[in-house]
Amino acid sequence: MGLQGSGGTIRYQSHIRVPGHWWLFGVIYQPEDEDDEDDEDDEMHLDIDSMSYEELLALGEHIGNVSTGLSEEVIMAKMEQWKYSCSKTGFSVDAEICCICQEEYADDDDVGKLDCGHVYHVACIKEWLAQKNSCPICKNTALAT
Repeated sequence: MGLQGSGGTIRYQSHIRVPGHWWLFGVIYQPEDEDDEDDEDDEMHLDIDSMSYEELLALGEHIGNVSTGLSEEVIMAKMEQWKYSCSKTGFSVDAEICCICQEEYADDDDVGKLDCGHVYHVACIKEWLAQKNSCPICKNTALAT
């Protein structure tokens, strides 16, 4: 089974890798002009909307986990931290809960503030920032590096 388009042929195969051609989860792309590598990248488009669940899982395995997180050393050096105290806080009632673990802050909890001003339990936000350097609430860069 093959599809002709401007610039090449796309064929579906279950398990095959053809040297000199693009191969990605059962899709082979054979450009018309293999000498022009810039055109190959422009012409290769993957339609994930039409992929099966299994093909999407395979794509995820192939791409892998791209970590945009921070090391513990960077987190601890850049994040403002203190011990939480109910009597000394200026938080509103809504801000009395860590949005990551959904638990109320208690006296002497270690809390940390991101560059955007949002506050979390240090243990909760450290785990989050190890995966991605963005605030869970506003999605801004959590800590400038």
